[in-house]
Amino acid sequence: MEHPHSTNKENNSNTSFSTDTSSAIEQEEDDDVKADVLFPRYKANQDDHVDIEAFNRMVQHHTRKLSSGTLQLSRTFSKQKQLYGDISKYADTQPIVGTPRFKIYSSRKESNISTSLEHFLTEEGQNALESVVTSKGWWVDVLRPTVDEMRIISKTFHIHPLTAEDIQAQEPREKVELFPNYTLVCFRAFDIDSETEKIIPFNFYALIFKEGLLTFHFRESDYYDTVRERSDQLKEYMTITPDWLNYALVDAVTDSFAPIILQVEMEAVSIDELSLMLRKSERADMLRRISRCRKRSTQLSRLLVSKLDVIKSLMKRYEDKSREFLLLEQQHTTKHMPQQKQAKEQEAIVIPLSTPINNLVEEKKAFNDVLLYLGDIQDHVVTMLQNVNHYDRILHRAHTNYLAQVNLELTQTYNMTNSVMNRLTFLATVFIPLSLIGGLWGMNVKVPGGDHTDLAFFFWILGGMALYCTGCLFYGRRVGLF
Repeated sequence: MEHPHSTNKENNSNTSFSTDTSSAIEQEEDDDVKADVLFPRYKANQDDHVDIEAFNRMVQHHTRKLSSGTLQLSRTFSKQKQLYGDISKYADTQPIVGTPRFKIYSSRKESNISTSLEHFLTEEGQNALESVVTSKGWWVDVLRPTVDEMRIISKTFHIHPLTAEDIQAQEPREKVELFPNYTLVCFRAFDIDSETEKIIPFNFYALIFKEGLLTFHFRESDYYDTVRERSDQLKEYMTITPDWLNYALVDAVTDSFAPIILQVEMEAVSIDELSLMLRKSERADMLRRISRCRKRSTQLSRLLVSKLDVIKSLMKRYEDKSREFLLLEQQHTTKHMPQQKQAKEQEAIVIPLSTPINNLVEEKKAFNDVLLYLGDIQDHVVTMLQNVNHYDRILHRAHTNYLAQVNLELTQTYNMTNSVMNRLTFLATVFIPLSLIGGLWGMNVKVPGGDHTDLAFFFWILGGMALYCTGCLFYGRRVGLF
């Protein structure tokens, strides 16, 4: 017989599990409601910090849901799927097992932190995040974030739901958006398929905070390693700011266009030279080469045009920041001018600038430097775009020349066929009267000369035919038929 106390314990455990499950589901629904873009936002300011406590709390909650089996897909993702369809059909959204998807880096001079993690919502991820976000110059790079990872990261870094929705939906438009505590930069990069050699574009979503940089992308790339190596080389000589990291990322993406543009240039020049020189047997794939090269140049042109708007928006943002810093510096100088003048008159010693104004001057210099670097990137993009447009015009001319060459060959073939047909028509015109004469003298009736036993009539008829043929051939040669 079963003991009643054991039965009560089992009932209590089942009740507790059901309560935990229902509370987890309610919490999940509450999170979905708060993740709506129309939910009233907190009043974030420019000094908004990374909420490590919220990150730790949500990671623990996520771990408990995994252990209890109550982890569910959010309604936010269902809404996204309803609006944009199943993006997994045409984009890489599923994490690759064994691939580090989270990279954490610190650009401080005295720090050598550079961590790669496969899972972020773990104790190791907590420790790595805490080790870098306490100071300025951190960078967190995220590859293919899941829905739960995106929700936790959004709450930790106070990301607006509009931004999270754009990232999850892989919004393809390149743009710059300003939010209270960060600036969103969508910048389009590309990758080359190793099998088909097709250009596969994908987006980088960079969130520029005051203290660090947070980036998202859904395709593996080497841009992170390129920027990190460049930062490690320069951080001993300059202060690496989040805006500089974003500039370096944009610069790395822009520089990656140079090799493929060089390939398009070589192919366009080769096609232009060979379009009028190839023999008939070698001209079969020329149209295919022209089409393939023009398709690539068109893709590059589309990717480069939108980058000019992004760079101009960033430059305008830094110009506004520089003017703000200049105004603050002038206000500070005007405020402390009497103290400086009095100290100079009394002791001939100038009071050093305070720490806030020193920081203001450093930030102003950093913004001016990034503004100068972005101007250089803008020049590169304009040059690349002009080159691509020039190569497209070369390909258009080569295509026109190729079609003209084909039309010329068709015309020549038509003329040759027409000449042969004229000759055949002339020969038929010559021999039809001869056939008529032969037919008249070959009838089984009485014909002239039929009573003569000699061959005089025969040779006279034959001589007349020969004379007729000679006259016709002479006329044909004279008019150019032969």
